[in-house]
Amino acid sequence: MTSAGVQPLKANRLSLSAQTQNYLHGLIEDGAYQAGEQLPSEKELATQLGISRSTLREALLNLEQEGVVVRKHGVGTFV
Repeated sequence: MTSAGVQPLKANRLSLSAQTQNYLHGLIEDGAYQAGEQLPSEKELATQLGISRSTLREALLNLEQEGVVVRKHGVGTFV
């Protein structure tokens, strides 16, 4: 697995969770992560983005509700 060019997020008017959600959605749309591909672990991805795991989890939950990712408990998150 690669970090797919992940960069730390910077503060703006959106909540950090919304920024994270938009950023990850953009990476997926741009093809950094392909359909069926597993995302890095929550710990790894949160560290790469410079955010807490709870913020990442909120963003991933929203992406899951949109049908962008599938989260499998104990396995990981997949596009």
